[in-house]
Amino acid sequence: MSTLNHAQDIPTIYQTVEKNIQQQEEKVRVMMRLREGIFKTFAIVGYPRVINSLQALQAAAPSEVLAQLPAKPIRSESSWHDITEQRERGNQLFDAIYERHTQRVREHMYNAYPDLAQTAINHLYGPILSEPSIVSAKETSLIMIAGLMVQDVPAQLKGHRYGALHLGATQQDLSRVENLVDLLSRYYKQQEQR
Repeated sequence: MSTLNHAQDIPTIYQTVEKNIQQQEEKVRVMMRLREGIFKTFAIVGYPRVINSLQALQAAAPSEVLAQLPAKPIRSESSWHDITEQRERGNQLFDAIYERHTQRVREHMYNAYPDLAQTAINHLYGPILSEPSIVSAKETSLIMIAGLMVQDVPAQLKGHRYGALHLGATQQDLSRVENLVDLLSRYYKQQEQR
């Protein structure tokens, strides 16, 4: 929904989930996972759509849930040590995704524009995509696949599909994500044609 620029429908997701949850603690956990999942998509879809999506999600949550959410960033950048750890974690995730193709992917990015590779690893993979405390690496890879599918970028999609498998996703996981993205894409395409 974020990638397709339909932030207005995100509250429906939260409201549907919340109806099936009784415990307040679980509602907070779900909200945190939704926020983190949407936030991580900025590496694929850009900040404006993520801002709109997170604001729509925020508006949907009851005040008692919002009051229990963390008030500080989960990604600390208060020391060079924090930043170095994030970059190391980002390199590890990048290596795990691209496995035996890692060096080739880095070289392609570097040759296209040296800052592209540096920024991807140090600023996207490091602090954003590799942060595992709320959404795991496997789950992050499935989020990336969803965003890439909608944008029709087959080379990146292929790499991240293999990456998801390297991170523990199954073919069934991939099929579920692909079916859901296909369903949502067709739904929104039909809505636009009306």
